[in-house]
Amino acid sequence: MLVDEKTEQSFLTLVRLGIGVESSVSFETTDWGHIQAIATEQGLAGVVVDGVEKLEKGYRPPKYVLLRWIGEVLKEEAQQSNQQKAAIEMALLFHHNEIRTYVLKGLVIAECYPKPIHRCSSDMDCYLLPNMGDFDAWDLGNSLIKNTGFEIRISFYKNSTFFLPGLTVENHKFMTPFRGNKKLEKLERMLQLYIREDKGEDVFEGTCLYRPPIMVSALFLIEHAYSHFLHEGLTWRHVLDWVLFSKKHKADVKWKDFNAYIDEFGFRKFYDAYVRLGSYLVGDISANSLSKKEKRMLEDVWKPLDLHETTEGVKGKLALVGNTWRARWKYRYFGDISMLHALWIQTKGVLFIKNPTI
Repeated sequence: MLVDEKTEQSFLTLVRLGIGVESSVSFETTDWGHIQAIATEQGLAGVVVDGVEKLEKGYRPPKYVLLRWIGEVLKEEAQQSNQQKAAIEMALLFHHNEIRTYVLKGLVIAECYPKPIHRCSSDMDCYLLPNMGDFDAWDLGNSLIKNTGFEIRISFYKNSTFFLPGLTVENHKFMTPFRGNKKLEKLERMLQLYIREDKGEDVFEGTCLYRPPIMVSALFLIEHAYSHFLHEGLTWRHVLDWVLFSKKHKADVKWKDFNAYIDEFGFRKFYDAYVRLGSYLVGDISANSLSKKEKRMLEDVWKPLDLHETTEGVKGKLALVGNTWRARWKYRYFGDISMLHALWIQTKGVLFIKNPTI
């Protein structure tokens, strides 16, 4: 979707207002239909409505537009509530079978938002571990869901997929797409070490859903955003996730260790620009202060996501190759390897490492 500069600034101002950052812009000639479409495309419809509600009445959209918009946000809220209910029921089933259910992103990020229900999510990522004893919790979780009668798909080495009523779940066997990539394999080993050492004390109140150790959530969030950026593109919701997560957990993250990991695993070029984009999003810096490559990332965020229908089978592999080719400028500016090296890693993984292990 093409976005003019005035509309961009109006949208960003509403996001800032929606998360409690003071800002002032005249909305006298705003194309509200365009703003609403952008908010939906960027995954921030609820946050932007929160911002609209903080405008003086004379600057708000017409009542019929606002009511329609609020109606759509209420539908999103109902969807998020249904997803949370399904996740809680799934975790309870696992708990009764001595499985601990860790939430990757999802509620861990949503609770950083002023209104958690307005952090839009289309699915749930989880990681399963034995609550006691030593067994393959991932495999048992798959069996339990299948025996309950719900559809389950295992066609990708990294995770299985559950199709529950109102909720799609990615049950992670691995947290990163490390196949063929030595740096990501090392990151995967470290993340699993962190989470397996966890004692399961940080639980969402009233549920059997667990928060991972803070370093796991922080690094998983960055790796996930980096992968999205390279293969599909970023949205402002991705950027806002990190802004709010890092703000809420400023005192919890061991930043010296975290930054060492950012360097070690090849995320530095991406991470520095990503953080700067977050500063621009909340109004701490101006667009003029962004570097050339940061502006390239900014332009990419405004573009529609480069989505493909499937990541499975031959079509999925070809789509991944196509996305990697189109992202060659991203590897040049933000990657620690070249686009050709990335293609080799993908090819090596598909041809020679069918079932990777850690």
